[in-house]
Amino acid sequence: MDDYINKTSTLGQFKRVDWNKNFLPTTAAVAWEWHFLAKGAGNPDSWSIYNTGTNLAFQATSESTAGAGGIQHWGNVSPATKHIINASAFSAAATSCPAVLMLVDLLGFYRVSSVTTITAQTLNNTVTLPRYTDGAGVQAFMWNTNTTAMGAATPNLSINYTNSAGTAGRATPATLPIGKTAAANWLILYSGTGAGKYWPFMPLQSGDAGIRSIQSVTISTSYVSGEFSIGLCKPLLTLPLTTIGVASERDLMNQVPSLPQVQDGANLVWMIYDGAATPVNTAYFGHLDFAWGD
Repeated sequence: MDDYINKTSTLGQFKRVDWNKNFLPTTAAVAWEWHFLAKGAGNPDSWSIYNTGTNLAFQATSESTAGAGGIQHWGNVSPATKHIINASAFSAAATSCPAVLMLVDLLGFYRVSSVTTITAQTLNNTVTLPRYTDGAGVQAFMWNTNTTAMGAATPNLSINYTNSAGTAGRATPATLPIGKTAAANWLILYSGTGAGKYWPFMPLQSGDAGIRSIQSVTISTSYVSGEFSIGLCKPLLTLPLTTIGVASERDLMNQVPSLPQVQDGANLVWMIYDGAATPVNTAYFGHLDFAWGD
C-alpha cells in the first residue's frame, strides 16, 4: 500500500478518465440482449471503422487507432504495468436497469460483408493479435455493424479457430448460436434468451481457454441482407447496474482485489446487457481510475 501511495500521489502515476455513451441502435432494445455500446455518441467518440477495410481480413485495433471508439487511458507505460483501480457506471434513464456493463480490450476484428454465402468463408490472418498474442482468455463475438437491421432470417453461426494452445481446427460446439431475425444494428447477433442464445461470446470447443485466430466463419442459411463483424477481445471487468439513478462502483484493489491489467495500446470499449427494454439514446456515465508501476 505504501508503494501504491508513493506511485500515485508522489510520482503522479495515476489518471482518472470519465466516460459517457449513448445507447444507439435504431430501435429500442429488447430485454436480455447484448449490444456493442461503442457506437453511441459521447466520450469517447462513436466508432467509424468496424464496417470498413478489407473483407474477411483481421484488422488490429489499439488506443491510437482512428475511429476505434476506445476509451483513452493515457498511452503506454512499459516497462511498468497499468491497472484499473476503480470503476463506476450510472444511468438515470427509465428502464435502463437492470443491466450489466462489460469492459473489454478489443484487439481487432474481421469484417464479413457477405451474409448470403452459406459455405465456409476463409479468413485472412496476415495481421495477428496485437496483445494477448497467445490468445489466452481471448473471446470472439459477432455483431451487426450495418446502419440498419439484418435481414429476416435466423441462421446458425459457427467458427473454426486456433485455440490459445496453438491447436488448429477447433470449432464451436454442435449446439450452435442462432442469429436473431432482423437483428438491430450494434446487436450481438445471437444474444438473448432461449435455445441457441448465448452471452456475448461465441461458445468454444470443450477444454479451450481462448482464441489465437479464426480460420473461417459459416452461416447456415442466408441472412438476406446486412453485414457483421467478428471481434476478438479480452474481457477485463463487469459492472452490474441494479437501480435507476444509483451508481455501481467497483474498488478493484480492496473490495474486489483483481487489478485488471491494461496492456499498452489497449482499445477499451463497453458492451452492455439489457435487462429491460432500453430506449434509443439512453445515456450511461461513469469513470475509470488507472494506476501504474513496476
